[in-house]
Amino acid sequence: MCGINGYMNFKSSRSPDELQALIGRMNAALTHRGPDDRGQWADPENRCHLGHTRLSVLDLSSAGHQPMESADGRYVVSFNGEIYNFRALRAQLEKMGHRFHTGTDTEVLLASFAQIGTGIFRVIDGMFALAIYDRETRCLTLARDRAGEKPLYYVATDALFAFASELRPLLQIPDVSFGLSEESLAQYFTLRYVPDSNAILDPVRKLEPGMILQVFADGRQYLQRYFDFTIDQDNEVGPQDTDRYVDAVESALSLSLANRLNSDVPLGVFLSSGVDSALTCALLTRQLGQKVKTFTVGFEGDRDSEHVAARDIAAQLGTEHYEHIFTAADFDRICDRIGHLLDEPNGDRSCVPTYLLSEFTRQHVTVAISGDGGDELYGGYSRYPLLAPPLDSASEAAPAAMVQAYLEKGLPVTPVEAVRTAFPVGYAAVTGFCERYAPFFMHPERPALHALRQLDFHTYLPGAVLAKVDRMSMQHGLETRTPFLSPDMMKTASKANLALCSDGKLQKVALRRLLAKYLPEQHALAPKRGFGMPASVFFNNKPRIEAELKAAYRRLADTRFFAARDGALDRLFRGVPTNINSIWATIVLARWVDTVDCPL
Repeated sequence: MCGINGYMNFKSSRSPDELQALIGRMNAALTHRGPDDRGQWADPENRCHLGHTRLSVLDLSSAGHQPMESADGRYVVSFNGEIYNFRALRAQLEKMGHRFHTGTDTEVLLASFAQIGTGIFRVIDGMFALAIYDRETRCLTLARDRAGEKPLYYVATDALFAFASELRPLLQIPDVSFGLSEESLAQYFTLRYVPDSNAILDPVRKLEPGMILQVFADGRQYLQRYFDFTIDQDNEVGPQDTDRYVDAVESALSLSLANRLNSDVPLGVFLSSGVDSALTCALLTRQLGQKVKTFTVGFEGDRDSEHVAARDIAAQLGTEHYEHIFTAADFDRICDRIGHLLDEPNGDRSCVPTYLLSEFTRQHVTVAISGDGGDELYGGYSRYPLLAPPLDSASEAAPAAMVQAYLEKGLPVTPVEAVRTAFPVGYAAVTGFCERYAPFFMHPERPALHALRQLDFHTYLPGAVLAKVDRMSMQHGLETRTPFLSPDMMKTASKANLALCSDGKLQKVALRRLLAKYLPEQHALAPKRGFGMPASVFFNNKPRIEAELKAAYRRLADTRFFAARDGALDRLFRGVPTNINSIWATIVLARWVDTVDCPL
């Protein structure tokens, strides 16, 4: 896993030396993503400059140095990610006459792009954010993986286009004025994250998952989508075919896992008590015959801590198991640093244990497999049984109103009225969110659960879940891989009928039925707990939380943004102490603001 960045110099307003120095500073800001190597490339015409920081996972030699040029020198790439089917692609390219000089997937990616252009993104099984510059057409192509596992931020003006794996490196760009976005703040306090394609700072944007952006030397931009997750109800599995469907899930997930074992460094697995991670471990050990190292975080003083069940799962599957118990000292240490650790504010409470899990996992391995994505693909979130029946009954309601109900009842953060009054202009972005995703609910004969699966796949998964895993793991140079998000798994999930997602009592029915082949009923039928900091952490640290909330008010009040909006902060804070989601999201934002090296 790596860090990428680059700069398109439309009006030659910066000299080559200035831009090389800028790329060097952007690289320095991404060292944690790629601690093993740094590289820079400059177009002789001074049109394009690329930077890269490398975490070596495949072909650990210097042959994998980036930015990397194609064999003929026409294309140059800065690539963050893994192409899991690169060996199959390489074999096809060799039959076409291509010759390779490294063992990297990056070289295969370049040759594939030279062969079929942007069509390669529909063929790749991988996680990635990348930039490829074509020296002949003077076109920079950026792309992001289907689900949004890897991030990509950018800034565009009349004079320049710049991009990076994270937001902070872009703050190094001179002559660009950055400031808090009212639209993004309204979305953040509603959702706990800023959804694509917005970013917390103007004028920064995020490339959405499954998208390609082409930028030409004259400033023209072309945006196109190459992937969209849809529920294929016309081809959903019939009641008589559920057994074969579960077998198909087993086959697709096993193949995905086998592909994700490609590594020249040690590899482990995140293990909780949940169905997704348990199933991942079961298939690795029982189907693929792997000797697996598993890693778990438990919570001190929490009687429902997942580490007890995870320990039993590990014992039954025969893994080499490691666990760490989250204590008040861990909370204090990470809370103090949360603003620095997050590239962009993310109020998901599981950021803290994920950081700790990544930290101690990295002491043993360089790559970790996670179970993220299963909840979106198979309707696993605990909010679904609460939301789906009322939405099914309200089939005549406006689709946008259904998305609004999801925001108000499914993701309780700051009360909607408090957000609306605090951000009267920016609240239009919340309304726009509802209108954008309303089409998911425009199928009167389709169960609302399917619409909720699509909605979370396109919003919550990339905006909160995958962003959390990426930022927290990359703070330690730990690469995470998600087998549930392979193209075959997503295609298989799109055909699941309602009964394979929920039977009225349990969710993710198809995955539970598969897990029951490998583990006892107590694990296959265990209720979902989630991996966020439990309420006990907040109760056990109540004085610290209260002090943090008071400090958050002061930090936010000191910003130019809130100083210019009389009463906005007070209106917002009247809605904050209503639940632990809003409290933590507010603390995170204030801690983050305090670490940004520009006036906000």
